[in-house]
Amino acid sequence: MEIRPFQKADAAAVAELSAFCARSESDFVLNPYFESEDELFAEFDRFGIDPETHLLVSDAGDGEVLGMVGFLRRPHAAAAGMFCPIVKRDMRGKGIGGELLRAAREHGRQELGIRVGTAGIGTRNRAGYSLLTSHGFRPLRQHFLMRCDSKPGSPPLPVEGLELEPATLEDSDAILAIYTACGFEERSAEEMERFLGDERHVHAVARHGGKVVAFVELETHWPRRVWVSYVGVDLELRGRGLGSALVAWQLQRQFEAEARSALLMLSPANRAAVRAYEKVGFRRHRLIDVLESFF
Repeated sequence: MEIRPFQKADAAAVAELSAFCARSESDFVLNPYFESEDELFAEFDRFGIDPETHLLVSDAGDGEVLGMVGFLRRPHAAAAGMFCPIVKRDMRGKGIGGELLRAAREHGRQELGIRVGTAGIGTRNRAGYSLLTSHGFRPLRQHFLMRCDSKPGSPPLPVEGLELEPATLEDSDAILAIYTACGFEERSAEEMERFLGDERHVHAVARHGGKVVAFVELETHWPRRVWVSYVGVDLELRGRGLGSALVAWQLQRQFEAEARSALLMLSPANRAAVRAYEKVGFRRHRLIDVLESFF
């Protein structure tokens, strides 16, 4: 057995392995969570990195992929999300997962300059959890991975005179103001304009009296499985269901195009948000343990 860098010829086998693990609660890991070769390459493309540098595979010696592991990060960032080790079912129990994890930590530290990694794994994947904790990962928090598999209905607008519509570049400053007030990950005006203008995101806004009072940002690098990334509402209008109404409105349009499902992550402690998204049509698909390790 050899652990080597990913090659494009490995894409079909890696995607098949990822999709297999995603279907089972006992095997589930948050990353990798792609279901096709296109989704694999789109995942790396949106971060501006290449899988050949950030993925490792276990090779039987004849090109057959037995397992994989790796990282996802911004270019040159010292913090990364880990693609947890996943191994073909008939090859489990032979130490391949541990070999992959040790190789990934060494590769991340020595070749990529990664200093801290986080991993998400389903709470029923006890073998995966034990593997990570035995190699220095420690639990941080839990999240719900929520999933919607049908077109949402049209909820009543919670504020009279509200208008829901696609965002434009002219909305950039207003969206950034709400985004910043919500305490999301730091983002510059230039970055917000880039996200509004690229082909990997979709934005919608709610206007009241001509003013932007809410926004939603979807990641569409996987067009058939979109992610709800950020939802922000003006402070004075929070708690009225405006955010979930805007999400439902935009998801209707995604499902009318090519989307077949939508995904989002929430803290189980945010009960109000969980209930709001359940009304949109999301269900609690997986409960995720998030773990962290310093390399």
